[in-house]
Amino acid sequence: MMELIGYIASIGIGISLGLIGGGGSILTVPVLVYLFHVEPFLATSYSLFVVGSTSMVGAIPYFKNKLIDFRTALYFGIPSIITVFLTRHYLINAIPDELFEGGGMVVTKNMAIMLFFA
Repeated sequence: MMELIGYIASIGIGISLGLIGGGGSILTVPVLVYLFHVEPFLATSYSLFVVGSTSMVGAIPYFKNKLIDFRTALYFGIPSIITVFLTRHYLINAIPDELFEGGGMVVTKNMAIMLFFA
């Protein structure tokens, strides 16, 4: 039953991406984690792939009409790729498994990863 709800939520994510062109990863990560039971670290990778693929398909008409400024894309793209690589490679490993506990609630590394990359 949860998978069915997950597929329906995925359709909603696709519609929102198509209508507003952004915000897909903040919706995709919780759907993957809570409805499809994917580990948060892996869910962020899947989310990057899903949103990146969707964006690439959406950019095809702009590419055909020569409306893409590749210089600007490189200025934003290269630092983004480097930052994601460094964060996943160094910062994630430095986060302790249990961040803090208070008021009967425990914030874990998986929760932090999901919030940070969403």
